[in-house]
Amino acid sequence: MVAIGFCLLSVVMFCSMFYVLGQSVDQKRLIRNYVLYFATWLGYIFVLSNTGLLDVFGLPPRVPLFIIVPSIIICIVVTGRPAFKEIMAKLPVTFAVYIQSFRILVEMLIYGAFVNGIFPQAVTFEGTNFDILVGLSALVVGFLVQRHLIDKKGLLVWNIVSLCILTLTGYSFISSYYFYNTVNLEQALRFVRFPYLLLPAVLLPFAIFYHTLSIRQLMLKN
Repeated sequence: MVAIGFCLLSVVMFCSMFYVLGQSVDQKRLIRNYVLYFATWLGYIFVLSNTGLLDVFGLPPRVPLFIIVPSIIICIVVTGRPAFKEIMAKLPVTFAVYIQSFRILVEMLIYGAFVNGIFPQAVTFEGTNFDILVGLSALVVGFLVQRHLIDKKGLLVWNIVSLCILTLTGYSFISSYYFYNTVNLEQALRFVRFPYLLLPAVLLPFAIFYHTLSIRQLMLKN
């Protein structure tokens, strides 16, 4: 069930972009390009996973180097494109906030993976992973923004703090797999295979993307 959960949640997040791109007058072209680029990204991840390139857990850490860093660059570049200015002008400010509640489900899946012996306890909310607080707060912050009880500066602070928490979560994974050897090789190899590789390759990038989108949207509206 946990493996299926990672797949289904990735599909949901993939589909969430249809609403975002639907704000553009050129939505058909943007959606077509998005599907193509996403398929290319999955192909790239599939190749990395099956060639054994990610199977080495020495330094430098390969999952961050080949997956996380490129995804961050992609998020920054994509949200900075002219087409996204039109999208951000029309997109409700609360959307990029509420959508971050998907991280509640992510944390449930991570915990389920731990129970099944796939992830170490250190990367769950029982360890050094506090990302579930972002998912829970997204529902509250989104509601408060909708009621005009939080201004743009407050929302900007929430995005920055949430990114810091996400960074800490990422570090808990990196340190567990690459620095402190808290997992055995069998556990580590499962992390760099589908569907668990969807966590750093799809779910993490979507969290980064929507924070980046929200921050750029707030700056655009100032």
